[in-house]
Amino acid sequence: MISLRVLALGGVAAVASLSLGAPAMSAIYLNKDLITVAVGPGTSPGTFNNTFTNSPGLTIEKVIDAPSADAEEFHDQNTHIWFTADEVGGGLELLFDFQQEYDISTLHFWNYTAESYDVDNIVFTFYNGANDLVGSLSVNPALGSPGGIKAEDIPLAAPLNVRYVTAFLTGSNREVDFQNIGFTADVSTPITGGIPEPSTWGVMILGFGMAGAVIRGRRTVTRVSA
Repeated sequence: MISLRVLALGGVAAVASLSLGAPAMSAIYLNKDLITVAVGPGTSPGTFNNTFTNSPGLTIEKVIDAPSADAEEFHDQNTHIWFTADEVGGGLELLFDFQQEYDISTLHFWNYTAESYDVDNIVFTFYNGANDLVGSLSVNPALGSPGGIKAEDIPLAAPLNVRYVTAFLTGSNREVDFQNIGFTADVSTPITGGIPEPSTWGVMILGFGMAGAVIRGRRTVTRVSA
């Protein structure tokens, strides 16, 4: 932290304070407006039921269309993803591209509400922009809430500089049914309101000079009158 203070003496005071530190941090929710998703080649043999392969006009982008981390999802035939693997242990692979690197702090998962069809395990792997592995995580998500489904928030020991994420979703009885996957990232934001613009600095410096001149003038007058 750097702090600068200037004080004029002799009854005329001018004070400026400048603090420079680390940029402020804020959270950003990553959905279809900022990231993309595709079905990965690691997807097991199986069938897609009422999802992107046989629902006119609907694509796998449904996975990332929640508008916010606290949005409610309502399960219907146009919103959920349902995959049935041919064998137990088979699953659906999804590939996410964040378009740039982020520090991911939280995963959000909207699971199905019934044990028979929900997602029982997700293996996440995280890669930076150079496709180097920077982290991995295995999650056993909770069931979704009845009615309006809310996301389960899963804090991370934030993988840094993440651009690509692979998610492999499986169900204990071959079924994978869920609503959405979301990500919250921590991003730095510029400091505002505390650092004067260059023109402001000019005025401040001029003010300091004028204050000094006044002080010097008063001292001169005092010496003459003495």
